[in-house]
Amino acid sequence: MSTSSRLSRRAWLKAVIMTASGAAALPLLGRAAKAAPVKVSKAIAHYQDHPNGRKMCGMCRYFIPTGGTAGHGMMGGAMGPGMMQEGHCQVVLGRVSPRGYCVLFQHT
Repeated sequence: MSTSSRLSRRAWLKAVIMTASGAAALPLLGRAAKAAPVKVSKAIAHYQDHPNGRKMCGMCRYFIPTGGTAGHGMMGGAMGPGMMQEGHCQVVLGRVSPRGYCVLFQHT
């Protein structure tokens, strides 16, 4: 067996081991991403405390009203007490006004 043959086998074996270890790590990375959703700052999202025309956080699918669930903001159902209070967003850090707006707005 020649030296070049041994080297290519070593290189092949090393590549197989590296590929297998990388593939084994992928499920772990996926779980970490699902466990901690990434949120952006208000500055990155260009958040403002007032609507942009008829677009406002309370009508956005990412808005979470106080004591509510995402996608059911102030316009997602009947208006109730506390619907004009600040809430949270699934994609923007911090508290947001239902009358606010950012460039990540998605209508419900």
